[in-house]
Formats: sequence, structure tokens, C-alpha cells
Amino acid sequence: MSGGETLREAQERFARVASALEDAAPDEISLDAWLRADRGVDAAERMAIYSHAYFARIHAALRDDFGALAAALGEAGFHDLVKLYLMAHPPHHFSLRYAGAKLPQFLASEAAEPFRVRWPFAPDLAALEWALTDLFDASDSPVLGRESLAAVPQERWGGLRFRLGDAHRVLALSWPVGELREAWSAEQPLPALALRPTRVLVYRREERVFQRALPALEARALELVRAGADLEALCGTVADEIGDAGAVEHAVSLLDRWLAEHLLAALEDPGPA
Repeated sequence: MSGGETLREAQERFARVASALEDAAPDEISLDAWLRADRGVDAAERMAIYSHAYFARIHAALRDDFGALAAALGEAGFHDLVKLYLMAHPPHHFSLRYAGAKLPQFLASEAAEPFRVRWPFAPDLAALEWALTDLFDASDSPVLGRESLAAVPQERWGGLRFRLGDAHRVLALSWPVGELREAWSAEQPLPALALRPTRVLVYRREERVFQRALPALEARALELVRAGADLEALCGTVADEIGDAGAVEHAVSLLDRWLAEHLLAALEDPGPA
């Protein structure tokens, strides 16, 4: 440490220099006063090792969280993206778990326009991959079992209301990036994408996170459930779309799928009329 500098001040200065993604400011360059040379490696070279390790560790963590995005952009493109992203949003949490939280937002910003020009689907893909990462440790909710539904007399089914669990998310996207993510996961060539609005359901079942395309009718049905509509209203919405014939069966099939995917946390039975 230089004369008069406290340990905390030295540590803060070291952190600023180690985490700088561009050349250090002039007042940070004189390292010899507080960082010694050792075994033939001078102070500047030692600091460069720390600086490289700082970026490399975060880069590796982001590549793990955004694997399909890294594959789509290529090594050089993803490297440049991470560097610009960290300049705009340096980590402020001790855990690397949250390092990528703002990457979808950054890709949609003016600063990332060069990436969107070349990879216009990149913000959507980042949003999908962050949802997959984020939901892995989302808060637990009770899981509604089929036995709870079976215990309700059929004449009261129309008034049933369902509560959705916390470990799911519906994404409204402009590009079908789920196809790209699935191809990457299967180690298949990444497909070319055409602009096509789509909704994707991301959900956790037990200790695994899944994603699938969400048909428009099912998306509307989930919104009704979230808003507190009862099963009768749900069946009415389905009937408006596909007609009365088969509407109840279709609504029940949606419930069955949501039960299997652990989307439903509880039901409210209005009881006898």
C-alpha cells in the first residue's frame, strides 16, 4: 500500500483496476507502490492476470447461462457482447447466478443495436434462456394433484377456480427462438429463423426446467386462470374458439396437461350451491 492508504482503500483500488474492461485510469496505473513484483513477474503483469481472470470467469458463467445465444453469435460475437454488457451493467452481487439478469434488457437497448442488426432474434433468445436459468431456483409452490380434482363432485366443476404456481413464465416473443434453443440442446445445426410472433411457456417440474411453444388458445386459457376465472368461463372461451362440440373435453385436456406439468398449485371449490 502507498503511504497513508488504508487497507480498505487499497482493496477498492485493486478491485477497480482488476475489473476494468478498458485501460485503467491514469491514477490507477502506478501499481508498484502497492503491488509487488514476484518471481520475475512485474506488478503490471500480475494485475493483468487478475483482470483477465475477472472477465474470463464472468464470460464463462454467461456462456453457461446463454449457451444457444453464444452458439448463434459465435465466439468473437459473444465475447464482444459480454464485454459491452459488463461495461454497461457490471455485476453488483457476490454470486455469478445474477450476472446475466440484465442481458435481455441490454440486447434490446440502443447500445446493442449492432448485435440486433446482425442477429435480430438475440433479445428474444436471451429472454428465453434467462427464463430457463431463473426459474431453476424460483420459489416452490404446492403442486395440485389429480386426486384433489377427482374429489370434487362433477356438478360443482363449473365453479372451480385454480391458482397457478410460481415456477412458470409465459414469454411473448417476436421470433420462434424456442426452435433454436431446442436445436442447440440436441446438438443439432442451428436453424435459420423467420420473424414469427410466438408465445413460449417456461416451467419447472421437480428439478428440471422445460420450455414449449404455447398455442394462442392455451395462452388465453392460462390468462383466464391467472385472472381468477372459473372452469365454466374457461370452457366458454374454448367454445368461442372451437365451437361447443368438444369444448369441455378440450378444457379438461388443458387442465390435465397443466396438472402433469405442475403448473397448478391449488383449487378453490365453491361448495354446494
